[in-house]
Amino acid sequence: MKPLQFGSVTIDCPVVLAPMAGYTDAAMRTLCLEHGAGAVYTELTSAEGIRRDSQNTFAVLKTSGNEHPIAGHIFGRDPEAMAEAAKYVEETGLFDWIDLNCGCPVKKVVSRGAGAALLKDLPALGNLISTVRKSVSLPVTVKTRIGFNHDFADHLEIGRVVEESGADMIAVHARLAKNFHGGDPDWEKLGEMKQALNIPVIGNGGVNSVADAEQMVDVSGVDGVMIGRGAIGNPWIFDEIRRGRRDACDTGTVPQASRLLERRAMMAEHLKRLVLLNESKQEVSSRAVKYTAEEAACIQFRTHIPYYVKGLFDKKQLLIKLASLLTVDAIMDEVDNLFEKNINPRRGAESAEG
Repeated sequence: MKPLQFGSVTIDCPVVLAPMAGYTDAAMRTLCLEHGAGAVYTELTSAEGIRRDSQNTFAVLKTSGNEHPIAGHIFGRDPEAMAEAAKYVEETGLFDWIDLNCGCPVKKVVSRGAGAALLKDLPALGNLISTVRKSVSLPVTVKTRIGFNHDFADHLEIGRVVEESGADMIAVHARLAKNFHGGDPDWEKLGEMKQALNIPVIGNGGVNSVADAEQMVDVSGVDGVMIGRGAIGNPWIFDEIRRGRRDACDTGTVPQASRLLERRAMMAEHLKRLVLLNESKQEVSSRAVKYTAEEAACIQFRTHIPYYVKGLFDKKQLLIKLASLLTVDAIMDEVDNLFEKNINPRRGAESAEG
């Protein structure tokens, strides 16, 4: 793939990290950027939350200050609220472009008429995009799906409305919203959109390895690849795709000791960054905190750990203990025990017997 350009943004290697609620905070984003991600997106940020000066919403837009290229990813159904939110994102000076979520299938988002619900009303979708486009000078892009279900507009109609409404680029998850992440992604439909549209198309859905990325591009000809769940606990995937390397993770074999040690170091660094992120949030918050920065980081890291230890022998024991682990040292001690069992299987078996 060639460098991807839209508006004032250039992504040298267009393999990017998808926006994921509960995952893509500054800690994960910086790790992925350092390991080859061409660009990143914030978590889903509520336009209404920005309008109401919600501290929790502003916390979602917290960046490390040196994350580039990065998109401020916002969602909502009211065009004026979305325009106000987009203006706020632009005025922070932290973001390279503004991305509109028009594809999230989660019930609490869809029930508000936002996210994937917009795919059921294309005039509303178009009005939202054009209203935001007129309100800011930064590039405006759209993250969406190939459709809501088979009863509503198809992928080509959606793409046409997005382009005609002024979006500078579109990123498309190749599954219907009703299917969430189930079933095979339809990369052929991404190819049809690429052929029909004049704006760049980034493909999303089903990319968990180098081979998947290569196949998506071969099948669809998209301008870029977006990776979501495949990057959780695996920030190395971006470097691997850049180099075209298929390693142990791709073949499904158990990683060697050096790979485990690398994984252990990444977990420790991820935790460290989560602690620092929570410290910075608490410093500017006027609310009383329920957890210390370290405790909050350990709780947040619980969603990442299953991905970091995927495929390891006896990982269940670690996962069972997670709810009681509220310090970095406690988590890393259990991680070390697990990795020792996998590096020295005999010692692990002896420990189980004893």
